[in-house]
Amino acid sequence: MAEDTNQEKIENVCFESGKDSIEKFIQNEFPGFSQKLSAQLINFCAVINSYEEEGTKLRPTILFTNKIDSITKHVENSYKMVVFSGETENSFRTHIKSLIPFSEHDWNIYIQTNADGTIDMGLYRSFNSMREKNFEAKLFSDSELKAKSNSIFAFLVQSVSKTLISFKSLKGNTLNLDFSLESKKVTNFHDEISEFIDACFSKLRTTNKKLSKMKTFYGNIFQNVFKKIHGCICVVVDETYVDTGFFRDGIWLKNPIEFSKLLMQSNDASEAKLTAFSELFMDMLNYDGITIVDNKGRIRAYNVFVENETGSGANILGGARKRAAFTIINSKVKKIIGVYFQSQEGEVFYNRNRNLKEKIRKIKISELSKQSVTLTANAKEISSIENEIYPPLLFGKMASNQHFVKKNISETSTNDKIITSSTTIDNKAENQKANKENSQKTETSKRPKIIDGLPFDDSLMNSLGIKNQSMPLPTIPLDID
Repeated sequence: MAEDTNQEKIENVCFESGKDSIEKFIQNEFPGFSQKLSAQLINFCAVINSYEEEGTKLRPTILFTNKIDSITKHVENSYKMVVFSGETENSFRTHIKSLIPFSEHDWNIYIQTNADGTIDMGLYRSFNSMREKNFEAKLFSDSELKAKSNSIFAFLVQSVSKTLISFKSLKGNTLNLDFSLESKKVTNFHDEISEFIDACFSKLRTTNKKLSKMKTFYGNIFQNVFKKIHGCICVVVDETYVDTGFFRDGIWLKNPIEFSKLLMQSNDASEAKLTAFSELFMDMLNYDGITIVDNKGRIRAYNVFVENETGSGANILGGARKRAAFTIINSKVKKIIGVYFQSQEGEVFYNRNRNLKEKIRKIKISELSKQSVTLTANAKEISSIENEIYPPLLFGKMASNQHFVKKNISETSTNDKIITSSTTIDNKAENQKANKENSQKTETSKRPKIIDGLPFDDSLMNSLGIKNQSMPLPTIPLDID
């Protein structure tokens, strides 16, 4: 009998570069961090993405720090609860398993390293309103904590998806560790969700303060969606969108849910109502199909389905949800603005409709007289107006460098002057300013008119019929067809 000369070949592959990167990150962000604890954390990273309890998938957030009390003191309305104290580093693996299940209901885990080599472990969370920034956002935006980042060390470890773990430090550094064998760009959830939220409120006319609260509220909802819902599609349409059949297979709400109205209220009852409606929104996103909102932030429809176009989706890697998303992105249906997509694997993106055409905002000066009002604007009133979401003024002051913005005026074939939304900035060097000042001393007639401390362009003022301090400020509609 012939002897089998073929020998079995075994090749062992490990994520050594990932291990090295984690170690370097920790050494840079947390000097003196225990090597034993670092080794246990690295081993735990291999299982954190697939962690389950009783069939429930969990994505915990773990905060490592040397001063948990200082952090919770700076982050308002936050609370920490000590569960284990004075423990050895070897107990990390055992105790972390008993704390992770609480992450299902928004409790996060902290590990504090003590000077004597022991560790404390427990839970923390923020009790802020849905209108306010969450714990993580407040932690990494706190200027006082950042100023003390050489004495207060802190970094977060988050399970982002099935294959991605993110490390983020108080010093502002981020490390993304991807266990996928596919080389791909790591999408930043916060960047994608920010663009999506901007689209959701592009036509909501309100003050900057209220608009900021609305965007924060939406951001908190989708932060929870990202953690708790394992796949969804949310489509943004124009406020004037009327479905003609593309989204016919779905449930359209007779009265859209308007979060902007709920946010105008501020009592305790309204907070409970706001929470209830945000949970309703999440349930809609978790339901089969597509959820539709418009660019005033209103929920219009849910449980919507589209027929996948196999021609445009033939080269798309992914399941039915991703093919449906690209069917909408590539569609030629008017007034579909964009699509937010989140896969079960944790892939996230927001893409605009590729066939969406936006017109440059412009209006004929000859038509302004029909819809203008006369105001006397002083510096205080101008400052107040600039803080509101109003149509663009014909002038503006840049607080950072005291230069001034002037609207471009161009001629059309019909000789009607048009004001566009593009701007130019008079940004001259200091030596040119000095020469100009010397020239103006001898040519006083060429000095710009000063009204309430602001320079005005004569030709622009004359073309608009502005005299003295009476300034017709046109009410220019900002809606984009």
